[in-house]
Amino acid sequence: MNARAEKICAALIIAASFILFSLYSVLTPLFEASDELWHYPMVQHLATGGGLPVQRAGQTDAEAPWRQEGSQPPLYYWIAAAFSAPFDSSNWRDIRRINPHSDMGVPTRDGNVNVVLHTPAEAWPWERATLAVRAARLASILMSTATVFFAYLVARELFPNDAARRTRDASLLRLASPVIVACTPMFAFISGAINNDNAAVLFSTVGLWWALRLMRLGDLSLKSAVVAGAIAGLGALSKSSALGLVGLFGLAGLLTAVDARRKAQDAPRSLVFRLSSFVFVTLVVTLLISGWWFVRNQALYGDLLGWNAFLDVVGRRDQPASPAQLWSEREGFIWAYWGVFGAMNVIMSPWVYDVLNGLAALAVVGLVLRVASAVLGKAPLRQDAGRQILLCLFWVALVFVALVRWTSLTPASQGRLMFPCIAVISAALAYGWRVLHRHVLLGACAGLAALAIIAPSAFIAPTYTQPPNRWTQRLPLTVNAKFGGAVCLQEAGLETTGVPQPGDEVTLHLNWLLAQPVTRNYSVFVHLIDEHDVIVAQRDMYPGQGSLALSEQPAGRRWSDRYTLRLSPLTPAPKQLRWAVGLYDHATGERLPLANGDDRAIFGAIELGRRTDASPLLRYANGLELLGYALDPSALMPGATLTVTTRWRAARPLPDDLNVSLQLLDDGANKIAQQDLGQMLTQWPAGEEIALTHALAVSDDATPGVYRLLLVWYAPDNFARLPAYDAPGQFVGDQITLTRLRVR
Repeated sequence: MNARAEKICAALIIAASFILFSLYSVLTPLFEASDELWHYPMVQHLATGGGLPVQRAGQTDAEAPWRQEGSQPPLYYWIAAAFSAPFDSSNWRDIRRINPHSDMGVPTRDGNVNVVLHTPAEAWPWERATLAVRAARLASILMSTATVFFAYLVARELFPNDAARRTRDASLLRLASPVIVACTPMFAFISGAINNDNAAVLFSTVGLWWALRLMRLGDLSLKSAVVAGAIAGLGALSKSSALGLVGLFGLAGLLTAVDARRKAQDAPRSLVFRLSSFVFVTLVVTLLISGWWFVRNQALYGDLLGWNAFLDVVGRRDQPASPAQLWSEREGFIWAYWGVFGAMNVIMSPWVYDVLNGLAALAVVGLVLRVASAVLGKAPLRQDAGRQILLCLFWVALVFVALVRWTSLTPASQGRLMFPCIAVISAALAYGWRVLHRHVLLGACAGLAALAIIAPSAFIAPTYTQPPNRWTQRLPLTVNAKFGGAVCLQEAGLETTGVPQPGDEVTLHLNWLLAQPVTRNYSVFVHLIDEHDVIVAQRDMYPGQGSLALSEQPAGRRWSDRYTLRLSPLTPAPKQLRWAVGLYDHATGERLPLANGDDRAIFGAIELGRRTDASPLLRYANGLELLGYALDPSALMPGATLTVTTRWRAARPLPDDLNVSLQLLDDGANKIAQQDLGQMLTQWPAGEEIALTHALAVSDDATPGVYRLLLVWYAPDNFARLPAYDAPGQFVGDQITLTRLRVR
C-alpha cells in the first residue's frame, strides 16, 4: 500500500471512529455510563461559573453532587464545561433523578441497572440540560477520536517500512492498530460518555507517541523537552495517574542517550548534560502547567495527589486487598477491558468475552513465536525495536502497577483503567495476529468492528427499555394484595430449578396493576423470611426492574417484574421460608398499607435444603477454614442460652494462638450475649476437623427483636482481628455476621 492510500485509509478510520463513538453516545441514556452521574455535575458546576470545589467527607448530594470527582484534576471538566456552557442546564436535577437501589458495579439477573429514573425530557429533540449533557459528551467523543489518530502515529513509529518486511505488512499493522483501539467496545463506550479518562488516555497516547518519536530522532533538544513537559503537565491536569508520563519521558531520554553513546555520536559528558537538561526542562514545564494543582491539594488536604480526599468520599476497602483477592477479581478486570457498560453493571453475553479472550491468547501465541524466532536468530528484530519494546513494556508495567496500588485501596479492578496504554496493547494484538497469519489479523479486526457496531443496540439500549403495559405471562399463584388502595400485586410465581441451598439464587416473578394513580415513586421490597419472621434475604427496587417512576404511571398500568434474591452461604439450613412483599417510600421509609392494616403480603413457601457443597464457608488469612455451624435453639427468649457449634479445619499449620468470640448484637451494636474462647491454634493438626461449642447466655433484660450473631477471631495481646475471605477469595470482613435470630 502506498503512502497516499494509507493516509486515506487512516483518515477513514478516524472518521469512522467519530461516528462509532457518537453511536454509543446517542444510544446510552443520560448518566448511564461509568460515574457520569457524578462527572456531569462537576462539568455543570464549572459551566455555570462555579469554582473548584473543596472536598469534605459526609457531604450530601445537594451539597456536592460530583462526589469523588470533585477531587479530580480539572482540565477535562473545563473543556467539557466549555462545550456545555452555551446551553441552559438549569433543569439538570430534574433529569438526574437518582435510583437509590441501583446495582452499580454489579451485573444482575433481574435488571435494576439504571442509575436514574429517566424522563421524556431526554428524548429528541434535545433541549436544555439534555442538550448540555450531550454537548459535554461531544467533548469526550472528540478527545477519543484524537486518541485514535495518535494511536495511528504510535503504530507508525512501531511498524515503519523495512527492507526486510514488505511495505504492505507494515501498512496493515499501522492501520489495524487504531482500528483495534476504536473497536474495543469498552473504549468506544467510555468515548461517548462524560469521563475524565478520555482526556487522560488522549494525553497518555500523545505522550507515548512523542517518546517513541524522540527516540527515533535522537532528539533531546530544548523544544522536545518543552513539548514532553507540556504533554505530561496537561495529562496530570486531566488525571493524576498521567504523572507517569514524566517517567516515560525520562526513560525515553535515557535510552536515547545510551543509543547515542553506543553510536559514539557524543562524548559521555555531553550526553549526561543533554540528558540532564532534557529531564530538568521536562520536569519544570510539567510543574509550571500542573504544579499549582498539587500545591492546592497539599494546602487543602495535606496530600499532594488529593487521594485522601478522594478516598474519604468514594470509600476505602476495609483493608488493603491481598494478592489473592486481587487475583480473584481478574475476570471482572478483563471483562471491563473488553466491555462492561452502564454503571459497570451491563455485560455482553459471556461467550463474547470467551471469544475475545481467545483472540487475545492467539495474539500472545504469535508474540511468543516471534520472540522465539528472534532469539534463535531466524528473524532478528529491527535495530531499534529493542528500545521501543522496552519503552512500551515499561509504560504498560507502570500503568498496571499504579492501578494495582490504587485498586488495593479502593474497589477499582476495572480493565478500562489500562486504557492509557491501549495504543500499545492494540499494537501488540495486531502484531501477534499478523505473526500467525494475515487473515487472522483481518478476521480479528473485522470481528471486533462488528461487535463494536452491534453492542450499543444489542446490549446497551435494550437494558433501559421500560416494560410494556401488559403482563409477560400469567403466574400460578393468585395474591390480590392492594397496597394503599392503588397498587395491586395480582399474581406470583417462583422460578424453580430444584431445591435451593445456602449460596443459591431464587427468583420470584410478580404481576402488578396500578389501580389508581399515586403521587410518590414507591419502591418494592421482596423479603424471604423464616418461621420466626427473620429476613433471610431481600431485594429492593423501583417497579419495572428499577425503571418506572410510579408517580408518572397512569391508572390501569400493568407490568411484570422479577426479583432475584441471593441466599447467603452462611444461612442455616434446612428451614422453611416464605415471601413477604410490600411497597414503601424510600425517602421516609413509610410503607403502603393493605386493607387489613398489614403492610406486606405474605405468601408461598420455599424449602431451603441443607448445603451439599463441601467447600469451606470462610477462609481466614492464617489458613483457618470454617466448615459449618449449628444453632440450638433457632429463636430465643430473654435469659435463655444459645448453643452454637462451629466446625473448623486448619488448611495448614497455624502460626499463632488466637481467641474466637461469638456475640449477639442488635443493629445499634448493643450486645446481649457474648462468649470468647482461647484457642491453642498452633497445636491444631492440619487437615483435621475440630468442633467448638459456645454457650451464649442472653441477658434477662434483652429487648425483643432481631439480633445478629457475630463471629470474630482476634489476637489476645493487641485485639487485632483476623480477616476472612469467601470461596472465590473476596474479602468478607473481620467481623462476620453468621445469621440473624429473633429474641421474643
